[in-house]
Amino acid sequence: MTNTPVFSLIFAFWGKARKQDNNQAVESGAKFHCLPYHCLDVAAVAEVWITKSPSLLKQFSRQLNCSEREAKAWVLFFVALHDLGKYQPQFQHKALHLVKIINPLLDRFRFHDDQIHDFYHGPAGYYWLHELLFNLGKVKQKTIDLDFEDFSDECESGIQKGLWMPWMAAVAGHHGAIPTELGSFKVPDEEGITEAGESVRAAMLLWLDVLAEMFLQPAGLSLESNPPQLLPTFVDGQIKQDRWAQNYLAGFCSVADWVGSSDYFEYDERPCETIEQLQRWYEQRKPAAQTALLASGLITYIRPQPDIQELIGLNRQPRPLQALASKLPVSTGLTIVEAATGSGKTELALLHAWRLLEAGLADSLVFALPTQATANAMLGRLEKLASVLFENSTNLILAHGRANYQESFITLKDAAKPKTEQNSEEALVQCAQWLAQSRKRVFLGQIGVCTVDQVLVSVLPVRHNFVRGFGVGRSVLIVDEVHAYDAYMYGLLSGVLQQQKLSGGSAILLSATLPSIQKQQLAEAWSYRPPLPDQTPYPLITQIVDTPEKPEAKTLAIPDSESMEPEKNIKLSLEVSVDLLPSEALKQQVQNAVAAGAQVCVICNLVDVAQGLYSEFQQRFIKAGMMDEQLDLFHSRFTFYDRQEKEQKVIRTFGRPSPADSCKNGNPARKQGHLLIATQVVEQSLDICFDWMITQLCPVDLLFQRLGRLHRHAENHSQRPVEYQTPQCTVLGSDSDHFDLHELIYGNSRVLWRTQKLLRHAVQEKAGNVAFPAVYRDWIEPVYEEAPEADEPASVTASFEKFEDERFASQSCARRLMLADMSELKDSDGNVSTLTRDGEMSLNLVPFYLNSDGDKCLLDGQALSVIDDSNYWEAINLNTVAVPKSWERKDPVLEESSQDGLVWIEMMQVQDGFEGAGYRYCAFRGFSKKV
Repeated sequence: MTNTPVFSLIFAFWGKARKQDNNQAVESGAKFHCLPYHCLDVAAVAEVWITKSPSLLKQFSRQLNCSEREAKAWVLFFVALHDLGKYQPQFQHKALHLVKIINPLLDRFRFHDDQIHDFYHGPAGYYWLHELLFNLGKVKQKTIDLDFEDFSDECESGIQKGLWMPWMAAVAGHHGAIPTELGSFKVPDEEGITEAGESVRAAMLLWLDVLAEMFLQPAGLSLESNPPQLLPTFVDGQIKQDRWAQNYLAGFCSVADWVGSSDYFEYDERPCETIEQLQRWYEQRKPAAQTALLASGLITYIRPQPDIQELIGLNRQPRPLQALASKLPVSTGLTIVEAATGSGKTELALLHAWRLLEAGLADSLVFALPTQATANAMLGRLEKLASVLFENSTNLILAHGRANYQESFITLKDAAKPKTEQNSEEALVQCAQWLAQSRKRVFLGQIGVCTVDQVLVSVLPVRHNFVRGFGVGRSVLIVDEVHAYDAYMYGLLSGVLQQQKLSGGSAILLSATLPSIQKQQLAEAWSYRPPLPDQTPYPLITQIVDTPEKPEAKTLAIPDSESMEPEKNIKLSLEVSVDLLPSEALKQQVQNAVAAGAQVCVICNLVDVAQGLYSEFQQRFIKAGMMDEQLDLFHSRFTFYDRQEKEQKVIRTFGRPSPADSCKNGNPARKQGHLLIATQVVEQSLDICFDWMITQLCPVDLLFQRLGRLHRHAENHSQRPVEYQTPQCTVLGSDSDHFDLHELIYGNSRVLWRTQKLLRHAVQEKAGNVAFPAVYRDWIEPVYEEAPEADEPASVTASFEKFEDERFASQSCARRLMLADMSELKDSDGNVSTLTRDGEMSLNLVPFYLNSDGDKCLLDGQALSVIDDSNYWEAINLNTVAVPKSWERKDPVLEESSQDGLVWIEMMQVQDGFEGAGYRYCAFRGFSKKV
């Protein structure tokens, strides 16, 4: 038993040490925290967390295919074992002043500085569990196998390496990378230090026995038992299934270690004398663990009895789609929602997620969107709904490359700061400071709002990717605008869905509509292979429900007997030209519409085209005596601050009335007409409304997405000019079968050619009158049908065949990357963007000018010489402009100016902005090439 005269041996090692200067402690209290105590602090966090968040234990039980009692025992045992490597003398010598005090035997070891500095206790703990179980008297094993696939040999005691070592690898990877090789971490056994080496090994063996008695024995287990299988059998042609359960445990252990290392746990350097005393000590640490978890924002309190009326608003009636939420099975699985823009998809997703949370099938929500602008907009919506979904304080986290500069998120972080006596009111919706300190923690609050790349990176080989994967896995993952991603990103999304299923989580995918072939691929990612049920009704919910045997597919549509929302009839017209640009007559018509009070939007596929049209309409408006404020330009090629200001202005002008305004009177900004020249940034998730839209030709699903911005807000109806009481859209098409740069943007010309063919037929046969959403199924399927049409031009067929080859290559690349071993890539914004996006990456330009003193200044006026080092990269980030990567190949100046992944462009101040090196920048037009 563990109550022996040498029990105190395990306490002769430090786990946490206070800072010291000249061998003198500079902080009050205990100088160190005994290693067993720190390990048990982390186990206490894990146990309290599992107890307060039952969904975690349910997920562990499902992943491991064992009872919750056994799952809890093994998880806590290994979590407490996570710092086994700290027993090594190399680690102990990192605080040599303590070694001399608490374990003089270890002072006999002599190490070079690099042997101490470069020592990593995680891999060392992985190595030593293998040694303790298989080479130190437990079993007889002559060789050390380095490959998990060979970890199947049963040893004399019945212990199997293939079952034990993956668990230890998971908890030993808590500093960033899960070890896959044993390496060599033997204790030096030179003359004069044999006794010291034996004491280290004896302490580790004793610690194993102690943990087995504390955590395994109460569940009827022991060191002679084998833990459940963490690495299932590989499946040919699929992503390795081994990673997800292992990554989930690694993520859980890492977060528990971060919390267990916080200041909520006082250091204790007094050893226990018996295991009973140690068990009492452990129980006394649980209140601190609960306090730390609450302060960290990791414990979730779900509001009981979800009420649809609370979520959609007390003054609104549930839409037919939203009413379906109560009919969805409350079970883990994949849910695909197809419904028209503005039909209430977001609220439906939140209602279903709410029921999953209440049933203990998840702890939190993750809402992933295609762009930073759409994520920012969703943050505002969820901030209002968070207190409806959760009780007490709710941690709402925003995650994308520039989240720390988004005003609403800054406010949320400020709300979580410690309150003074003068400011003691607790914010109901906040962002715990601990959660906001690191990008690794972005999915650990109650609600995470992010760009989709932040989710995709959870399946890619960056450090601590398993923390992201764990955060997503414990959540209901909601992915909006799921149609908006390319083949490469779809390959990664399939990996995310597979990870989510194997973690025991749920996912909800939202789109106006998806081709059947695309939905089938998503279902297969959730391990559903048969053809999906009837996919013709619209709107439609397709659900893959997890069952003990195999997933089952179900569909849910709005019954014919129930009231349907009135169809939206849109007047479509088609104008063709060589370059997909509006004619002079159409431009004059746009100007007249704005003068009459209409809200008009022109959507271009290229930023350069949008900037050119903006300049032309500027001159037109000036000649007509129209005001500057009636014209605006919105695209992606602005500095951060200018783009953020643009985004807010667009929402104020074309969005819903603010709470201070009367809904009956509509949006005050609509008292005069406006024209917005924009690119694709307006088609996704921004809650804005137009009377007339002119758009360059794009694939049919994206066209429908754009059309969803027409007559979106009923409260503005009375303000629309008589001529625009019916929503109108003019599509700018091609007068030939060639689409030039537009083909490159959307991958192939087939989707453009087929979309234009349907538009031409609608104009000729139906006078352009199209009813939505009835047209969705009729148009989407033929556009994305794989077989060529009889009248398809050869150039279109060739374009599609090339696209198919590139799509296959992109998805293969994504699969290979997901299968790659853990690397040392940092979890940085640059790596996230590079790894999650295929094809033409953006080129990051940093425009600058020289002030009168000759100092290099950013466009916001900051001189680089006076920016503090800690703020340097933030300042650069806020003044960076993204342009196509192809610019670098065409302009030697850009290639020569590249430094540290950035291109520095010197410019001069001019009257309305900056000019230089063949480029211009101003807050109105953004960054552009000089004509």
